[in-house]
Amino acid sequence: MKMSSAESASVRTSVHCLSAGGLAASVLIGIVGAWTILITPGLLAVVAVQGALSDQQLGYVAAWEINAMAVTIGLSTFLLPRWDWRLCVAVGLIFIIAGNVATAFSAGYAAITLTRTIAGAGEGIAVGFAFAAFGRAENPDRAFSIYLVTGALAGAIALLYLPSWQESVGTRTLFLANGALGVLTLGGLFWFPHGRVAADDPRATALCNRRLAFLALIGVFFYFGAISAMWSYAERIGQASGLDAHQIARGLSYGTFAGMGGAALAGLTPRRLGRIGPLLVSGVVSIISFRLLDGRLTPHIFIIAMVLLLFAWNYAQPLLSGVCSDADPRGRIVCAMGSIQTFGMGFGPAAVAATLGSGNFSLAVWGSCAVLGASLLLVVSAIRTS
Repeated sequence: MKMSSAESASVRTSVHCLSAGGLAASVLIGIVGAWTILITPGLLAVVAVQGALSDQQLGYVAAWEINAMAVTIGLSTFLLPRWDWRLCVAVGLIFIIAGNVATAFSAGYAAITLTRTIAGAGEGIAVGFAFAAFGRAENPDRAFSIYLVTGALAGAIALLYLPSWQESVGTRTLFLANGALGVLTLGGLFWFPHGRVAADDPRATALCNRRLAFLALIGVFFYFGAISAMWSYAERIGQASGLDAHQIARGLSYGTFAGMGGAALAGLTPRRLGRIGPLLVSGVVSIISFRLLDGRLTPHIFIIAMVLLLFAWNYAQPLLSGVCSDADPRGRIVCAMGSIQTFGMGFGPAAVAATLGSGNFSLAVWGSCAVLGASLLLVVSAIRTS
């Protein structure tokens, strides 16, 4: 017997919802887990100084850490119904602490790759279980939007001050500070849910809506692939139009702030509107932003494209997370979503690279438009028939 979206929402709101303290702890754990992704450019600059690494080596270090995250997020999906969530997150935080402390005392490509992979494994566990906890909130869309806004704000502040911090305290101290943040986060486990399903909790007998879960996860993979394809190459597209570094940086910065607004708006969108309409609107805005990147860009057009792209992306993320939460009240599918979207983020740039033999981005833009539109239509179809 499968549950409809309405029935699964009723299950979630009946008993044992995520408390305010649990939400705060989940947000903190999720941010610590996603810290590498939130501040990737700044982190790689710090790693480069720590180990005197080349640009190519930095790319491989980032790939190892993010891939380790994707693998352990996926592993977390299988641990959710079997292990105590607090214990699993504690193990993940210990990996994060150990990886950062080890990085602080490492030098050379091989050693730093190993230590960042250890940290990445812990980060994936933290993100996976944080996502599952958000799925237990009475309004998962709002819980995810709070997480995205808070994480984006923290990341923006860190990126702004990271160069001055690096100059004043050095790279070793920064990695030790990352480890210390993991230690502080351990205190938040007191409010984090155990994950066990009580006998009186309807989730104990709730079944996963496999069709909704399967189609939603496929849609999420290709959605993030299409978004990542354009986001990853945004700087190169700007350079191809003759924009200078300051003009490109301005567009990316404005886009980041617009993304915070998109996530906030998703949390404020009335639930009575459902998810289908908002998702379709976000898709239209995303495709418009993609099309603006095709052809000769002026600084103003580039800024508009980045604002629309990140606004729509961050608006859609909480809605897609809510769909995955409805598919399985136990939290396994929304946890799996974290892994699927991470792999999708890696798939997008690789797919674009295969189209750039002539150095023209037009095919990549049109392809991304088609893939994003199809992915959201797939999710909408799954919602309507579930």
